[in-house]
Amino acid sequence: MSNNFITNNKQQKTLKGRLNTLISISNELKFLVGFFYFNGWAEIYQSLQKNTQQKLKLLVGLQVCNYLGNIIEYAGQKENGTSLDEEFQKYLVSLGFAFNNEEMDTEEFYNQVGFFVQMIKEERLEIRKTENPNHAKLYLFQYNEEYVHNLAKEGEFITGSSNLTKSGLINQEEFNVEISDYGYENAIQYFDELWERAIPITGHLENRKILIDFIKNKTQVATVTPFEAYCLIIKTYLDLQNQQSEQVDLDVLLDKIGLKKFTYQSDAVNQAIQIIKEHNGCIIADVVGLGKSVIASMIARQINKRGIVICPPGLMGDAEKKDSGWWWYLEKFGLHNWQVYSRGIIDRISDNIEGRDFEVVIVDEAHYFRNQDTSDYEALSIICRDKQVILLSATPFNNSPEDIFSLLKLFIIPGKSSISLEDNLTRRFRKLNYEYKQLSFLFKNWNSNDKKKRKDAEDIYINIIDDNLPIDIGKVRAQTQRLSNEIKRIISPVVIRRNRLDLKQDYVYSKEVGELSVVENPKEIFYYLNAGQNTFYDEIISKYFSNDGVFNGAIYQPFRYEKVIDETKLDEFGNRQFNQQRNLYDFMRRILVKRFESSFGSFEKSIERFLEVHKMVRTFINKTGKFILDRSFIERIKDWDLENIERNLQDYGNGDLKRKTLKNTEVYEINSFQRKEEFLQDIDSDIRLFEMISERLRTLKLVEHDPKLEEIIKVFKGLLSEDPERKIILFSEYVDTIKHLEKRFRKEFWGSVLVCDGKVSKELAKQLNSDFNAQYKGSLTNHFKILLTSDKLSEGFNLNRAGIIINYDIPWNPTRVIQRVGRINRIGAKVFDKLFIYNFFPTLRGADIVKSREIAQQKMFLIHNALGEDAKIFDADEEPTPSALSTRINQGPEENGEASTLTKIRNLYADIEQTYPQTIERIKDLPARVKTAKESPVYQLNVLRRKGLSLFAQTVGKGDNKLVTEIDFEELLKYVECEFNEPVLKLSPTFWSLYKEMKEYKPKYTTGRSEISLEEKAISNLKQSLKLLKQSNFENLAFIQTLIKDIKHYHTLPIASIRRLGGKELKDNEKSIKLFLDEITWLKRHLGEDYLEKTESKVKGKSKEIIIAVENNNLKDLFS
Repeated sequence: MSNNFITNNKQQKTLKGRLNTLISISNELKFLVGFFYFNGWAEIYQSLQKNTQQKLKLLVGLQVCNYLGNIIEYAGQKENGTSLDEEFQKYLVSLGFAFNNEEMDTEEFYNQVGFFVQMIKEERLEIRKTENPNHAKLYLFQYNEEYVHNLAKEGEFITGSSNLTKSGLINQEEFNVEISDYGYENAIQYFDELWERAIPITGHLENRKILIDFIKNKTQVATVTPFEAYCLIIKTYLDLQNQQSEQVDLDVLLDKIGLKKFTYQSDAVNQAIQIIKEHNGCIIADVVGLGKSVIASMIARQINKRGIVICPPGLMGDAEKKDSGWWWYLEKFGLHNWQVYSRGIIDRISDNIEGRDFEVVIVDEAHYFRNQDTSDYEALSIICRDKQVILLSATPFNNSPEDIFSLLKLFIIPGKSSISLEDNLTRRFRKLNYEYKQLSFLFKNWNSNDKKKRKDAEDIYINIIDDNLPIDIGKVRAQTQRLSNEIKRIISPVVIRRNRLDLKQDYVYSKEVGELSVVENPKEIFYYLNAGQNTFYDEIISKYFSNDGVFNGAIYQPFRYEKVIDETKLDEFGNRQFNQQRNLYDFMRRILVKRFESSFGSFEKSIERFLEVHKMVRTFINKTGKFILDRSFIERIKDWDLENIERNLQDYGNGDLKRKTLKNTEVYEINSFQRKEEFLQDIDSDIRLFEMISERLRTLKLVEHDPKLEEIIKVFKGLLSEDPERKIILFSEYVDTIKHLEKRFRKEFWGSVLVCDGKVSKELAKQLNSDFNAQYKGSLTNHFKILLTSDKLSEGFNLNRAGIIINYDIPWNPTRVIQRVGRINRIGAKVFDKLFIYNFFPTLRGADIVKSREIAQQKMFLIHNALGEDAKIFDADEEPTPSALSTRINQGPEENGEASTLTKIRNLYADIEQTYPQTIERIKDLPARVKTAKESPVYQLNVLRRKGLSLFAQTVGKGDNKLVTEIDFEELLKYVECEFNEPVLKLSPTFWSLYKEMKEYKPKYTTGRSEISLEEKAISNLKQSLKLLKQSNFENLAFIQTLIKDIKHYHTLPIASIRRLGGKELKDNEKSIKLFLDEITWLKRHLGEDYLEKTESKVKGKSKEIIIAVENNNLKDLFS
């Protein structure tokens, strides 16, 4: 090929090389190009730097926008009536896109752009835009004096296909020709003619100033003060909360309904709609009493699509009258094409989902669906697939990482996550769950008397916290807090959560909500036991039903008796069976302890039922030699309330033991048990225990002359006498307790008692509204002073005409107390200045007040220890003591902690806006990416990254601290916070290497093998099925491939579905293949054959970019 041809071919010369050679021997350069990208300038700027006298005339024929990685070429033709100033502004916009391109976010660009500005200032670089679009490429070189003399000619030129871009100069194949022996004068003439008619960009002094100012202040090389960067970080956070602000205009509707408009609710609606657009769902997690149902209804109205509500049966309302519950909300908000379903029939909804054209799903009390390994969750997952999902829960943070991930998985695609920097959210949560389990074991066993458990705890401590023993529990607490913060950080892009502190402290919201009622700390009420009753009380708790008590619970854990078990050698299936049955036994034991503490009447009923079931089991074994345990009963028990557990236990006894056709059950042959005699003896022992307790209850007359009931009657009479206008609600966890109280209360207080015994009839709902709901728009009545209710009414009802709550049972779960108080403490409907709570405790008759409190504390502590993890009074890292337990229970139930990050940022920005308005104006014009540096005692590089509409904060240090760490937004603010006059430092030599490292950072996670083994077994079975079914079952082969792809890459299937595929090994026999095919058919029918295509179509690649970087410099780098 001729030496004159330049193709960028690897074997030939590149245009970059030839340009740099010719630049080095020239005094004046004239370039006419269609495109000018700054990455082209990067390839020649070093040559330009070497000759300080050299001038470059750059004539650009087209405007180019490089926006979000897409090159958009358009002709820059001067429109009729368009002034030169307007053309100049167009060029600035084009230049802005080019200069702010993410590709330019490099050290080289920052160095080059400085020289670019310097050449413009010194008038060595002049840029013009051709009058008309021009695609020509012409590079003219006027030799310096030496070369003019030596070569006896003025210069030469190159023309061809290459623009002044990186691709044109080196990367892509082009065809250019270098001409030095003819045509130079004609080419110069052609260029000069175009130049004279061209639009000046830098030629006019004023334009030159504007251009330089634009580059220095509105591109990513802008000089930004640390305080401006600090303000910009705050503004960016708030802007992303309100992207594409919706017009939430429901004033007329809310007024018609009779609901007051609150900005905090309309803000939540606006924020939720943006979250749903970005992530396909959101979690409304405002604390009890802030109106989650109203917010969800407003969202549904604003989205304007057909949908369904899934909620507890007690919150459905009347489908005919539509005057209560969710039916009321749908009617009032004009959601006439919506339906309300009880979560109790969720399996039926998922079975009949075909053809229902709804697009939105609202799930109330969504925390119920926290376990992926249940049929209820599997059904909900099917219902929510490809829908927009709104989850309502006041308690999303109070669970394990696994539980929280289950909620996210209802609308997030875990393998292609939109809420985390890494795409694989499944792997992230496996790491968190692994760490959570390790820390839980550490807390439980760090000072255990069991040497093996203590040694295991020490090994965990060394592995995840510190190489040095002994265990420092403070460090364990710190690690637990970091874990908690990480979970909140991950879910924050999709969670909207405000508490009453937010409403009180937010500058805007506080003006609207006005004064809130003050909830006083709970007061103690003691009831008195005689000596015999006192002894019996302690025996029930510490002897009969404690963790290692007399009660064996053999019928709930037959697996322990079938074989002699070594827990350390169980496989995954055996370990799961063992733990499930152990948990079932623990549930039953705790039921009895809680029932006993609640009321002696409730406890008596439970003992009768347990005795009946045990006798039935024994009779069944005697007749058949078999024992049956329902697997679905065990799997679902974790998600039932205790009333449901007991009722289902009865159904299990009455139904499953008598069934002829067995489904989803484990059948045990008693004669094959290695510990048969022990199994039967333990059942008989439990029967004798229940019979003895029944007799003791009768002998001590605890039900007939209930000391707790006698005392509560006195308390009610006193309270009603002191304040007749203040209605009282008594809450118990159990319907049986309410029924036990009802007869006596009706005798003492006649018609002023309203009772909710577990079912909310239409008549009861009307009475609750008219007598207890201050916001009820119908006729208010005053028939009732007292409401006796189970926790059926602790969720979803307004009962704010009551001013006192009495917890008849000890409130072991603080969340439950918050929910109860939330019924009477409603935003925007203050009735009483103060609200009162009373807690009820047992003590010994005859003791003084100090001794009574001490005895009550000891009894509570016994119960706390017996309940184990069911008692959620203490955090996992706290050391329970009787006095600490008493203090915690008698603390105010209003949510602890502080205002949310959003409230703090809103207020902070409002303060800055008022104090430094000029700074706010300045940062409005700053580009997408900025960098700055300030003085600090410790070196840190802090960055704010964005992926879609989600923000992520990261930091990295030097030396031993050179580890990229994701941090909370509030922590980032602490690191970058500074005064208005904080001086700007130069970026240090360390900056760019660390900056590049942060851009390329990918986290690494450690997980336990058990976390992924089920998926591996499912994939193994699916691959095996492809071989076995190749010749006989063509219709399922494509679907099986889809399932494999999902499990490997997208992770959308719940554990319950994966267990269908991997729970048992697929073998090459007719029975095993048929069972496996049944599961495949079930999944195909419920998911749809093409379900993954819809999922893949929703996955959008979101760029991950650093938008703000603040270097905290200890100055050592600047002077090294």
